[in-house]
Amino acid sequence: MERLQELIQRTDTIQKINALQEHICEELLTYPRISQKIRIKRFIKKYLLFRDVQPIDRFFWPNALLARGLSEVCRGTADSHSMKALEQYLGRWIRKDMPVYYVDNVTNGIPFLDLYERTGDEKYMLASGRLASYLMQYPKDSKGNLPYRLKDGNHIYADTIGMICPFLCRYGIMTEDDTAVKLGVAQMVHFLEGGMDELSGFPYHGFNSDTGMKYGIIGWGRAVGWLTSGMSESLAYLPEKTPQFSFIREHFKGLAEETVKYQRKDGSFAWQLQALEGPADTSATAMIACALLRGMQFGNLDADYEDNIFRAGEYLLSRMKNGKVEQCSAECEGFSQYPQYYGNYPWGDGPTLRLFGMMEEI
Repeated sequence: MERLQELIQRTDTIQKINALQEHICEELLTYPRISQKIRIKRFIKKYLLFRDVQPIDRFFWPNALLARGLSEVCRGTADSHSMKALEQYLGRWIRKDMPVYYVDNVTNGIPFLDLYERTGDEKYMLASGRLASYLMQYPKDSKGNLPYRLKDGNHIYADTIGMICPFLCRYGIMTEDDTAVKLGVAQMVHFLEGGMDELSGFPYHGFNSDTGMKYGIIGWGRAVGWLTSGMSESLAYLPEKTPQFSFIREHFKGLAEETVKYQRKDGSFAWQLQALEGPADTSATAMIACALLRGMQFGNLDADYEDNIFRAGEYLLSRMKNGKVEQCSAECEGFSQYPQYYGNYPWGDGPTLRLFGMMEEI
């Protein structure tokens, strides 16, 4: 992977990634920023109108993706500043007794396991165990799927594959917990069986596990990113003898092969892969590139994808300004709700840093 090594060692790359790390170390501990206007609205709703107000979750999936970026960097380099920010972030959650509001919070599981392996501190393994127990006890549908939200107990999202499967598989292998492994594998298998478009080979955003109806846009960039990165990372932890390993790997290889056909000349992927004349999305680009690189590192993809990763990295560098990754699509609001706003968001910053952190490990 000589081209990737050259890319990560370039002076301009080092400067931009250092600035991104610095920004993420701050963003990790301050996101989301709550404006005074929103604070007043929350106060009125709670204390004057006596309505329920959802707590501000600073350990939600955007924060977790930032943590994963820093965690990946700490695996490849001796970065005490990033390590301190990561320990401060996860330590704060432990001190709050780790409230888990949604499956999204479990995205923090990989950074917990990384810190445990790096420090040997049992508190990080205990925290990982709490997240695993949460998923084991989480109400499942009739087929054993973990719904994205309990209020929609039969809606299965691609996002969940990237959020929980790598953690379940890695935790299960580390602790010899076959139940965790089986649960993680089942989520991937069920989505591949129920959430894919047969004609294009791309995922829908999700599906109804009771009716089989598929929802959302086919080939939404971040859904492809969540699915491929979840599969790629999980395969990296699982032994080949694991039941359904070959099934998942073959689907991953096929999806990777189809996905790169839609990479544009500048190295980017569009917000919806087939929308070649639509806006690029740095979050989708970074997540897909991470999936390809992890696949290559563990032999689940061949070396033919190095050029795709290199061009994605070049594109992401071109969209960095003042330590932030621009041209990231806004947060989706559910099936078929993809606001066409582009700017700087944690789900662009975190996966981008993770990609370059993975390059450091080559």
